[in-house]
Amino acid sequence: MKSLGERGTPTLRAGNAGLIASFVIAVAGAALGALAAYLGELGASATASRELAASSPTALILREAGPRETIVRRVIERFPTGEFPLERLPAPMLAPALRPKIAIVLDDVGLDPAAAEQALALPGPIAFSILPYSHRVEALAARAAETGGEVMLHLPMEPRGDEDPGPNALYTDMTGAAFLRTLEWNLNRFDGYTGVNNHMGSALTADVAAMKTVLAYLRREGFYFLDSVTTGETVARSAGAQVGAKVIARDVFLDPTPGDAAEVRRQLRLAEEIARETGYVVAIGHPRPETLEVLGPWLASAKARGFDLTTPSVLIAPERPMLVQAPPLRG
Repeated sequence: MKSLGERGTPTLRAGNAGLIASFVIAVAGAALGALAAYLGELGASATASRELAASSPTALILREAGPRETIVRRVIERFPTGEFPLERLPAPMLAPALRPKIAIVLDDVGLDPAAAEQALALPGPIAFSILPYSHRVEALAARAAETGGEVMLHLPMEPRGDEDPGPNALYTDMTGAAFLRTLEWNLNRFDGYTGVNNHMGSALTADVAAMKTVLAYLRREGFYFLDSVTTGETVARSAGAQVGAKVIARDVFLDPTPGDAAEVRRQLRLAEEIARETGYVVAIGHPRPETLEVLGPWLASAKARGFDLTTPSVLIAPERPMLVQAPPLRG
């Protein structure tokens, strides 16, 4: 007997799963008006690049770049390569609203229980994105909530290529009913989370109809979506705008190369630079030994260097002050 996430014989062309699922959602009152927007996408299948290496930080919403993303790319392009220590500078005398904000998200929490415990001991606040198929996932989510940080759900989605997103992942060739059942199974695995981000998903996040279905459902349930940006062809932001969902995107991967502590330090410096230039940054890492080793001292000293630690839900909140007051781009 197949699990919800296993793929049967496709009865629809890729991309139609989202269309049919959206119809079900619209009938249920979850996404009124979304169905009409989907009709033009019947049978459409977005083409996405292979799951992008996390070491490619320039893959930042290439299709949907706005003014902030343009600044971020310019920061990345001019950022030096090589290893260097974290700067220890006096904190700038800025009003709290003007201090650069840094949101750290740890993905894949729950695959390794021992690593999860080490991650939960980090100073924060940080966000823990928990895989819904983790062992004893409800207890893990409760422990994460006790840290005072933020709990997120790490939703497995179809990638390009041979990577395995794990059991009960969302696929573009599912029927509408199977797509919704699988989505609900994942979202009901534990309580207390505020947002969702994609685990893998370079194929599904490039499919407009499927993403509208996911985001319309999240909007109904009151969750935001953090786009992990595993492909430059992501349509999460535009799909979210069309269904009224809250969407924010990852700026930096902290540990694109497992085992490379020097790269973690470099990516943290890059995150700091982006935060200084744009007012905030969202950085995603994983509970790997080298990441936790570098991240602990960095988190403890971030405030002294003039940064405020925050979480994605705070950055995306409607009442958040516009961060256009950050210092202008230098150089």
